[in-house]
Amino acid sequence: MIALSIGQTTYDINLPIDSYPLENGKYYLKEKFESVGGGAAIVACLLAKWNVETYFSSVVGYDEFGTSIKKEMEKSGIKTSFLETIYDKKTSSSFILMNQTNHSHTIFNIQPEEYHLKKYEYDMNPDVIYLDGYEYSATMAAINKYQTAKTIFDASIPSKQIITMARTAKYLVCSLEFVENIAGMRADFNNPVSLLTIYKRVKDTFPNNEIIITLKQYGALYCMNKEVKVMPPLNVAEVDRTGVGDIFRGAFTYAIGQNYDIEKCVRIANIAAGLSTTKRGGKDSIPLLSEVIQNYESRFGSINPPEIQQPNSSQVSEPPKQNTI
Repeated sequence: MIALSIGQTTYDINLPIDSYPLENGKYYLKEKFESVGGGAAIVACLLAKWNVETYFSSVVGYDEFGTSIKKEMEKSGIKTSFLETIYDKKTSSSFILMNQTNHSHTIFNIQPEEYHLKKYEYDMNPDVIYLDGYEYSATMAAINKYQTAKTIFDASIPSKQIITMARTAKYLVCSLEFVENIAGMRADFNNPVSLLTIYKRVKDTFPNNEIIITLKQYGALYCMNKEVKVMPPLNVAEVDRTGVGDIFRGAFTYAIGQNYDIEKCVRIANIAAGLSTTKRGGKDSIPLLSEVIQNYESRFGSINPPEIQQPNSSQVSEPPKQNTI
């Protein structure tokens, strides 16, 4: 399998804190974690870690952060021939406050000036393409060129441009904020009918797309065999949720590339996301593929080797691990 991930990258500085800081306070930290960040970058890191031939298309500035990002991604086995350097710009960065008490994270994105890819003449043949919605021109160029590739789109922000790009992709992994905006209503997790109504309204807006909705601590919503279901989150002792959504989307992209059906893809993504919360950081919390498979098979039975898995089939046993709306 060959994968192409297109989108934004940042240099993340993760700061573990005991509680959210008070105004005018002064705090001393014993440690920090620095790594590659950004949705498309984390997806690329997961795919490469799971032994997928992965290309990453993004932009960095001409500075220490940009150099570190490129070195770290190459060390991870990611092909960076489509990673551009803009020599008169600075690399975007993020400071992430990791609350050790309630496991929340607060992100400060620093991007002095917006910039985008200038070159997107891709000379490879991807089986799957992940798109985070940041690079409009590169996104449209890749979708138009590789019409047989499976395309996964991160529908997080309900802007006009994002909605336009979303219509062109096959699979939409939507944030709760995105679908609530599209549906014009808030989700009520004590009333499953509200989730069903939101799904139907989003599906009416994107009738040609497969819709998956991430529900934060409530798991993920999807449709299988015309049944709308909710996959509960993994029951683990959470440490940090930084990057959990990106890891879900990366694992989902991997599973789609292996021709698994939607339910199996959501299961794999859900497990990967859940396992990631037991460690701190974004990239550093990506679980091993073997860990995900072991967890999957302990709950659902054999995952079946990808090389014999038939497209859109459902061959695993069905213990009561998800809820049907």
